[in-house]
Formats: sequence, structure tokens, C-alpha cells
Amino acid sequence: MSQIDLVRYVDEAKNDAAHAFSFLKESGTLSASLIFNVAHRVPDHNKLLSVRFPPPWAKTKEITVSVSDFADHGDSVLNEERLHADTFIHAHTPHLAAWSLAQKPFPILYVAAQRHLLAREIPNHLERTRGVLEIVRERLDRHPELAPPPAMLESNGGANFWGKGILKTAELVLLIEEAARFQAIAEQIGGAKVYTPGALELQWARTGLLEKAKAYTG
Repeated sequence: MSQIDLVRYVDEAKNDAAHAFSFLKESGTLSASLIFNVAHRVPDHNKLLSVRFPPPWAKTKEITVSVSDFADHGDSVLNEERLHADTFIHAHTPHLAAWSLAQKPFPILYVAAQRHLLAREIPNHLERTRGVLEIVRERLDRHPELAPPPAMLESNGGANFWGKGILKTAELVLLIEEAARFQAIAEQIGGAKVYTPGALELQWARTGLLEKAKAYTG
């Protein structure tokens, strides 16, 4: 990738991040503080693009963009190849934050989110003195029967998400938060139930994940 191509790529990635922020804000996915930060690894380049958005109380609404060497971010979860991720998003969303505060993992029981994910739950990062990368690698090593998680809740805080592409990862933020919202509403009428027989297979077949799902037993 030439320098000119890199500049063009960074500009397009910034636009994608701005679009993601817009649809997450407009859909009510983000909390009132609008905490939403993006880190994206530039393909075939030792570069990491970081995009930060101003809080609602900021007088300037300028988006901050920076580019640094990816090699300088050894603690980034994007270093874990088993996640197949090039994008990291930190966001605060109302209903997932509730699970963070409860210090519990979030089980995904909503088909609109589950059909796009092999993982069945979002773990909670309880040991905050240890980094996300260390915790994720430990989970992958200890539980190969479980699909790699697409996110991790921060105990008593927000959540970290990762995936392929800025827009696709932001889409997962919306769907997982929507699942948390609907499951919270379901608590008022007895709680969300596990999937009926065959339901998961049907959902994964719709998104082409069925064969990959068979590799995991948990």
C-alpha cells in the first residue's frame, strides 16, 4: 500500500467510524455519555488507526484521528490471531452496562444477534488489573470447545468489542445491545428462555455459520 493509498484508506475508515457512531447514537445503542472509540488495523501495513469521538458536553464536535505503528500496541487484543479481528471498539451501552455492573457474563438469547455469532455468551472482565488480551488468550486456551467471544464486558463499566471491519463490528455492538435490552424486558414476564430444539441450527444456516458452529461443543 503506497502512502497515497494509505491516506485514502485512513479517510475512508474515518468516514466508516463516523457513520457507525451516527447509527449507534440515533438507534439509542450508546449511553448518554456517547463513549465510543475505534481502533482499526490497516491491512498489509504496520499501522493502527485510532478514532475518538467527543463527549456530548464538549464544545467542539471534532473527531480525533491518529495513526501509529501497530507494533507499538503489543497489548491490543487485535494481536490475538484466533479472533480474526482487525477492529476494536470500546463503547458504553445501557443494557450491557447493567450486566457489567452485575458482574455476570451476558448469555445471547436473541436470534437477531445469535445468527451472526458462534459464541453463546459475552464474558465479563472481572480482573481489571489484567489486560483484555491476557484474559482473552487465557479463555481461548482453557476453553477450546467454546467459540471465541466477539466482545468482553468491563466489570462495572462498558464493553469492548472486536471483529472484521469497522461497520460490521459496530453492527454487532447494536445487535448485542439490542439483545440485552430485550432480555431485560423479558425479565418482567418470566425471563428469556434458551432456544428451542433446532432453532440455533436454523439461524446459523441463514448466515452460513452452521458448519463452523459444529466445531464447537459448548
